[in-house]
Amino acid sequence: MITTHRPIEDIEADLLLAALHQRYGYDFSGYARASLLRRLRQMVDYFGVDCISRLTPTLLHDERVAQAIVNYISVPVSEFFRDPEVWKYLREAIAPQLESFPRINVWQIGCGYGQETYSVAMLLKECGLAHKARMITSDINADLLDTARRARWPLERLAAWRANYRAAGGSAHFDDYFKHEGDEIVLRTALLPPVEFALHNLVTDDVFMETQLIVCRNVLIYFGMPLQTRALDLFSRSLERGGFLLLGCAENIASDDASWTAAQPELRIFRKRSGANISCIV
Repeated sequence: MITTHRPIEDIEADLLLAALHQRYGYDFSGYARASLLRRLRQMVDYFGVDCISRLTPTLLHDERVAQAIVNYISVPVSEFFRDPEVWKYLREAIAPQLESFPRINVWQIGCGYGQETYSVAMLLKECGLAHKARMITSDINADLLDTARRARWPLERLAAWRANYRAAGGSAHFDDYFKHEGDEIVLRTALLPPVEFALHNLVTDDVFMETQLIVCRNVLIYFGMPLQTRALDLFSRSLERGGFLLLGCAENIASDDASWTAAQPELRIFRKRSGANISCIV
């Protein structure tokens, strides 16, 4: 008699993830399981199939399907100056401390559709730091990087983002950063410090530069604890001593983690210490 040990959906998910990893190098096995399964169920509806396992043979032979699955798993939520109080604190309290560094490398992780990326760029410009800053934004998703690079968004979102900018202490006129083209707004990128776009996978890739500020908001919430630990170690090794790490409002670092000191714990802004171990997000 056959005994059932695991739900078939779990087995299907493991097989699909193994196929993505072995065929294309994308490793989602350490992502938070409940969130991952929820995305995979939505993906089944999106592709119009009856179960997860129907997608595995197709993705093995069709890179476009594999990329679509990666895109669906890593679907972003992004807006300009999301959580304005965070950006106001960055402007008023953190930017003056960044000024003390002779050179500022900023790494923004998880580009979404580009809104957060360019929020950082606007802040650097308005705080007088653009002249000595290098900014890199990274993502696992090449299509998202291309979308962010184009810097175009629906006009209907402008009013909400303008309100965020004002609440965040913006010192210019938000609308001046854009021109209108039909039902879209297009960023005047020439007004901002240049942004470099890079493919980078927190799961498999390593440090690629020394930084003074890392912005990684609402990315680690999708990771299980081992991947959170890996990412925090990577951030610690990338940041210069005294550099800053900004996480999402639903993310945190364990209070007994001696690698970090909380610059503003309620806003999830941390500063790197030296010579300590890394703990998991709690």
